[in-house]
Amino acid sequence: MIEQQSDAQPPSPAELRQVIQLVEDLTAVMSREVELLRAMRVRDFGELQDHKLALVQSYEKQTESLRSNPAFAELIDPRLREELTDVMERMHAVMSENETAINAARAANQRIATAIVNAVQSYQSEASGYSNKGGASRTTSQPPVSVQIDQQL
Repeated sequence: MIEQQSDAQPPSPAELRQVIQLVEDLTAVMSREVELLRAMRVRDFGELQDHKLALVQSYEKQTESLRSNPAFAELIDPRLREELTDVMERMHAVMSENETAINAARAANQRIATAIVNAVQSYQSEASGYSNKGGASRTTSQPPVSVQIDQQL
């Protein structure tokens, strides 16, 4: 394995341009996800996932030599290195926004599910007829409510 690393060549400018384009595309997809999450359009979220996964896989493949040989970064043309750094910083900022939006959507879904469970439990505990003395029955012999929440976005 060590011999392979010493024989490995730094990425060419064309390969670096591909990485830069992949990062820009991935950033655009994550920005779209943030928009959909903020609009609570989670159903539309799925269509982006296949595209995002393909981009991530391409990114990982394209950057494998850079990750396994960090010294290659020093051999990159300074202008390309600066461009790569800029797109990576933008991607990390969008990733942070994406995480915040996912957490907010998850919390909102949890609040909605809790409200539904509470409403069902309240409805079930309300008077459900009359007692044997003619008064309103307040029995709580109803079975508990079971709700499963899908945590996947």
